[in-house]
Amino acid sequence: MKILQFFQKSSILAEIGKLTKALVKKDPIRRQVLRVKGCLAGSKAENLLEQGDMVLAINKEPITCFRDIEDACQALDECDKNDGKLNLTIFRQGCEIELLVDIVVRDGNGTTRVINWCGCVVQDPHLAVRALGFLVEEGHGVFVARWCHGSPMHGYGLYALQWIVEVNGKPTPDLDAFVDATKEIDDGEFVRVRVVHLNGKPRVLTLKQDLHYWQTWELRFDPDNAMWRRKTIKALDWGIA
Repeated sequence: MKILQFFQKSSILAEIGKLTKALVKKDPIRRQVLRVKGCLAGSKAENLLEQGDMVLAINKEPITCFRDIEDACQALDECDKNDGKLNLTIFRQGCEIELLVDIVVRDGNGTTRVINWCGCVVQDPHLAVRALGFLVEEGHGVFVARWCHGSPMHGYGLYALQWIVEVNGKPTPDLDAFVDATKEIDDGEFVRVRVVHLNGKPRVLTLKQDLHYWQTWELRFDPDNAMWRRKTIKALDWGIA
């Protein structure tokens, strides 16, 4: 058993020595290696990469800078025969590991839809929120980004940096489900809202909807003409019979 462990350890050290020489040859001046700082919450790499992993190679090619990663991703886009994955060689806890990581293409538009309900602005979690590494398990599509002074949200204490996960007992995993749950609520009706804070702590609060001053509306970004369009979802009917 000791002999087997000795040969296994020797094999690992020999492989590390080869990788070290390849990295030094790749960049003899800086002699650096990239380390995983963290993963975007909800990304495909979140369950594969860990904080502290050292990225040694991509598709068997040594990696020493961000430009190398960009070149590898661009080569993946230009290749007709690929499954949208990169073969990463990482170093974790003394072991060399190979992982297949899916690549996600982002359009760079950022936030393209926001909803104003009872004086709070909700949206899909933007990139900066995902970079913190936390999303609620109940669904991460209704993030409170802002609230207005004097609104029902302000008066009842529903502030920013929270996810709305339920409205009157109905789950709200995304913005469409949130709209369906809130458009059934009439003016002056009390609403029970379950939220989860950015620190992971849940709580339940009750507020009173005021459609007289705080209508429910949404803004959508149209990438074709680079314009925002507003649509009223719920408001008082001012028609006179």
